[in-house]
Amino acid sequence: MQAPTVSIITSTYNRSGLLRRAIDSVRAQRDAPPWEMCIVGDCTPDDTDAVVASYGDPRLRFFNLPEKSPPIAHGAIAKNHGIFQMSRAPWIAYLDDDDEYHPDFLRTMFDAIAANPEYSLVYCRAEYRDKDTGRRIWGNPFHGALEFSRERLSRYNFLVSNGVVHSRVLIDETGGWNPGDYFDDYDLWKRMAVHHDFLFVNRPLCVVYTKADPFFKRLFTKGLKILLHGRRLADQG
Repeated sequence: MQAPTVSIITSTYNRSGLLRRAIDSVRAQRDAPPWEMCIVGDCTPDDTDAVVASYGDPRLRFFNLPEKSPPIAHGAIAKNHGIFQMSRAPWIAYLDDDDEYHPDFLRTMFDAIAANPEYSLVYCRAEYRDKDTGRRIWGNPFHGALEFSRERLSRYNFLVSNGVVHSRVLIDETGGWNPGDYFDDYDLWKRMAVHHDFLFVNRPLCVVYTKADPFFKRLFTKGLKILLHGRRLADQG
């Protein structure tokens, strides 16, 4: 097997059926650099191991953690295992177990990296769909990816983890996902942004499946989470 250029990290728990959609979208990548997909179960009790094995694809690797992570970690410990114990590539990407990539995700992101080698992190826009109906959701108030601004990032998170590709050197430098921070992705991007600019690819190259609640309901529930769990500013990261 060719040495991978990018390791795709997927944490999962009890979603073996949905996981096939994520895996299929990775295997359907067009003109992509060599990849591996490191799938880490958070002590998942289902048949995820059999699902991964059924593909017979050596690029798919699975490990099931022996103990369940605490609820606040929601995948951070599993992601760290995938990055630091399993991944072999110089670049890291992420894909949630119930979401998917556009077929041109890897090709487009690595074309951008090749054209802009001074950047260690590249991110793109996401397309949102209702997890029950598959219908497109418009007007998501929290994750419309924008041109990079360190000041804006200090105020709110506009990156989607499924749409991020970063160098292994960058996460070795800043440290992994923080299982004690409820907004662990936001915490990671802020730490990475202290000394590095990010490159924005203005295309929706990943799909996020979520609940299509009305705008103001989503606004309220997200705000409640922020009140309960806090949101640190960039200079505290």
